[in-house]
Amino acid sequence: MTHILVRRDQFNITPDGILHKPTDSRFVPSPINRYTGTFRQGRLCAPQGDMDAYDADEVKKMMLQLWAEYVAESSGTVGRAPSHSEHNGITSDHNGTNSAVDAVTGEKRR
Repeated sequence: MTHILVRRDQFNITPDGILHKPTDSRFVPSPINRYTGTFRQGRLCAPQGDMDAYDADEVKKMMLQLWAEYVAESSGTVGRAPSHSEHNGITSDHNGTNSAVDAVTGEKRR
């Protein structure tokens, strides 16, 4: 199985969150801190058999990068990195467990 290329044009970004259209994966931000929220994997981790599929890590990485850019542009912080408190987020994966994620780099935090 090979991975399908993840591209910027596959995402729909609105003030309500970001959606990866091919897999129905989404990030829904917290109303308190736009850099935190819930990540729903949609069909991203569904068994595909022998079919090509999207790499879940690549989709999530691109999603968080695009969301961080969107929030920075909409809040007038373009050109400066968000502070530590602005971009530490809690996301929920498909099985309901929580993991801390840096919304700028996409790296998990412990």
